[in-house]
Amino acid sequence: MHTLTISLGLVALFAAQVAGQSAPASNSNNSNIYANYDYCQGITPIAGKTYKPIKGATLQKVQILMSHGDRTPSAVLPGDKTNYNICSNPAEYNLVSSPSSHSLPSSSSPALRTNILVSPEENVFASSYWGGNCEVGQLTNKGSAQTRQVGQRLREIYIDQLHFLPKRLDPEELYVRNTYIWRTRMSAENFLDGFYPPHTRDAKNSVITLNTYPQSIETLILNPTACPKLGLLYQSFFKTLTYTNFFKSNYALMTKVNTILGVSKVPTVNQTLNGDTVMPRLCNNLPLGCNPQDPSQCLTRADAVEAMTQSTFLYSGIFRYESTAEEIKRLAVGPILKTLSASIRATQKAASSKASSHKNKDKNKRRVRPFELYSAHDQSLDQILAVIASPSTPWPAYGSTVHIELWKTAAKKDMIRVLYEGKVVPAHPKLNCTLDACPLETFLVFIDSYVPTNIAAECSPY
Repeated sequence: MHTLTISLGLVALFAAQVAGQSAPASNSNNSNIYANYDYCQGITPIAGKTYKPIKGATLQKVQILMSHGDRTPSAVLPGDKTNYNICSNPAEYNLVSSPSSHSLPSSSSPALRTNILVSPEENVFASSYWGGNCEVGQLTNKGSAQTRQVGQRLREIYIDQLHFLPKRLDPEELYVRNTYIWRTRMSAENFLDGFYPPHTRDAKNSVITLNTYPQSIETLILNPTACPKLGLLYQSFFKTLTYTNFFKSNYALMTKVNTILGVSKVPTVNQTLNGDTVMPRLCNNLPLGCNPQDPSQCLTRADAVEAMTQSTFLYSGIFRYESTAEEIKRLAVGPILKTLSASIRATQKAASSKASSHKNKDKNKRRVRPFELYSAHDQSLDQILAVIASPSTPWPAYGSTVHIELWKTAAKKDMIRVLYEGKVVPAHPKLNCTLDACPLETFLVFIDSYVPTNIAAECSPY
């Protein structure tokens, strides 16, 4: 497997320059911390090696935000004949066909398998689609394996190493949420297949609920439908000097990429770097493409990396490098921060109540959502990191995770630790603590400050 290393200083430094700012002081440190960053493969901490518990402290709660695994492009460019024959093992089939799944209830569904058909012989429209067996934006075989491995790695940490969760599945201990988009559900399914594989599930405890918000009110991604003001602020970014300079600086690369992709004269797609198209090819070792008019002119790995690196700025930049960034964070990230904050407080309150109950001999009180998984998108993780992490934190990779952990120290102090790419997150300059052990109230007061107090009024476009 190749290693794709992006220059981590590039986006932050470039963005700071075009916005007329100085590069973040912590940028060089971040570059060292994330030296092994690979967009094609997120880094998950390893039990007993790269993952270490807080010494003398007890884990109270875990919130995992996971980006979906490797996927196909979200759109088919005109003339794209790439053979995406990389989606033959859908998660629904893998989950129910395990030889060790004898404990599943007899009333469970038979083994089912989804097959995406792209056949010119059967479908007259197939010539306008790419080849293979993949839907647009679908989790690939590699993506399924990535997210299953994340589940396996986190089982080794939170179940085998820390004994935080039971070895056999207790659905009451888990809360799982994915977005309305198919690949995040598939990623959640694969994660759970690794976290609690079939042989760890009893017949009466075999059902895990996947919670999903309707598309129109989703909070895990930027949602201009629910918040029209957010859409206006996002569009205004493309009228700023920051974006104008970005466009000019990347025009040559944009022209090269789109010429080779054969879309230089297609106005609907030729104003972007199309990193979403080239990176799935690179991450799956597929041909990157050559100019149909000049076969000697082909995209290189460096072109693909640069196109993707610069493409992410169009999403990350709005949260970091304009005067509207704070308002955008408030409207885009505030709703999910409210969910995370309220859940942490609920767990803490229940833990305190349980400790009191122990003194009264009542040991049967359950924990409140001790482990939460939010299976989402790279943008979902990035916008949360935009609030709490150093501005130069790299864009989330496929299968990457943000861990928000609540610990209670030996001195009975509640602390928050945040991990990303398997490492403690360098904190945002405005957050008055470090994220290896941030006092709970300091952390919650900070993220709560981004929660809108009157969402209807703040989201109004008028």
